Amino acid sequence: MKISGKKILFARICGTGVSSLALICKSQGAEVIGVDLAYYPPVSTKLEEENVRCYKMDRFYELIEDEKPDIIVVGNALNGKSKEAEFIMNSGIPYYSMPSFIEEFLLPQKRSVVLSGTHGKTTTTTMFSEMLTAIGREPSYIIGGIPDFSGTNAHFKPGIGYFVIEGDEYDTAFFDKGPKFLHYKPDVAIVTSIEFDHADIYDSIDKIFSNFKKLIEITTDKVILCLDFEYNRKLASEIPNEKLFTYSVEDSSADAYILQKGRDGNKMVFSVKLKDGEEFLFKTPFFGKQNLMNLGALVSFLKLEGMDLNSEAVKNSFAGMKGIKRRQELLGKINGGLIYSDFAHHPTAVDLTFESFREFFPEKEIYVIFDPATNSNNQNIFEDQYIEIFKKADKVVIGHPPKLEKFPLELRFSPQRVISSINSKAATEKAFYLNDIEDIIKWVKTNSSEKTVTVVMSNSGFYDFFTKIKPIVE
Repeated sequence: MKISGKKILFARICGTGVSSLALICKSQGAEVIGVDLAYYPPVSTKLEEENVRCYKMDRFYELIEDEKPDIIVVGNALNGKSKEAEFIMNSGIPYYSMPSFIEEFLLPQKRSVVLSGTHGKTTTTTMFSEMLTAIGREPSYIIGGIPDFSGTNAHFKPGIGYFVIEGDEYDTAFFDKGPKFLHYKPDVAIVTSIEFDHADIYDSIDKIFSNFKKLIEITTDKVILCLDFEYNRKLASEIPNEKLFTYSVEDSSADAYILQKGRDGNKMVFSVKLKDGEEFLFKTPFFGKQNLMNLGALVSFLKLEGMDLNSEAVKNSFAGMKGIKRRQELLGKINGGLIYSDFAHHPTAVDLTFESFREFFPEKEIYVIFDPATNSNNQNIFEDQYIEIFKKADKVVIGHPPKLEKFPLELRFSPQRVISSINSKAATEKAFYLNDIEDIIKWVKTNSSEKTVTVVMSNSGFYDFFTKIKPIVE
């Protein structure tokens, strides 16, 4: 079935992945309509720029009646117990999850490159897409964020070619509780990291691990695996040697060993040494251990795909990479102090992100604004880890967890408990819980100076923080 000429209704369109697919469908000649409970940047901005008709969820039945869509695409944010979900199941209108739609309509003929793992998926998917575009390979891609190199999180070129896609281990939809990435039929799978997350759907890391085993089983060509995490190394033993290629920033015995060599102005210099003795040197605007891992995955992929790593096009692409919004994204300055946005929302990513700023700006005080927005972060499972991480910051502000009511009192994350523990062992008060976004913005304005770098770590709209801070930064 072709997309062109179809009228497609996207239920819960403001998710990063669902919005990406909606934009592809529009670009391929479909009429796209979206409904959601709320809209927030950068996704809402992109949908508006692309003139996608978007409505609040209370218009759902009216739109079904008036628009008579040919297909409904269901985002995994749609509650399976809702009246809308029940209606979709009984409407007679063909419906798909986002991944199953991609599987049926977009993946045929493509070389599927699936970026998976607990950390780094969006950034690495962007790096892959930006590089392949820069060297003339014209990839199709779906990214869970807005990349700066193209200004769109979705691009599709019909016919044979690469399809680079972010492969999430989160469940697919209310009617399909398997992970999204099992729909993507990978020729090449990249596994950045395997750690415990998504506590609302997984009760142990072993359950997560079992799904990554399924991913490598359905991968037809190569698995590119980072060796810097315990469960990644465990997964390596499950992969046939001819199918496996490893990379690492810690283990020099990996097929590709990535090492930071220094700093050249505002660029990180890094090398990649291959097992056959070849060594390559690159410069990049990105910095920190997490990005070193992400870049290592990209170099490994380029090598396996037969690209010339010494070519001017490849070197220039690394040096000029623009990256993605809200990943080490400089928002501007307030009182001379740098304000950055970063998507980090898991303890490991939060720690790596913090350390990257500490290392890159050793002369500055590093302040952290943390938005505990995810289902996992609204529970207390990571509290002790966040206490240890945030102790290292010069100052930290924790915002209000938006989903506490979903969990029993005894399982809820407590910002008060975290800041109390930090302050009890600090010489002066340096941790704060502010439950109103206006108070957080006021705190940033008051505390930012030429000697500070403030990193806002959030994977949500954060109560419109990013919209409200925009007119204030220089």
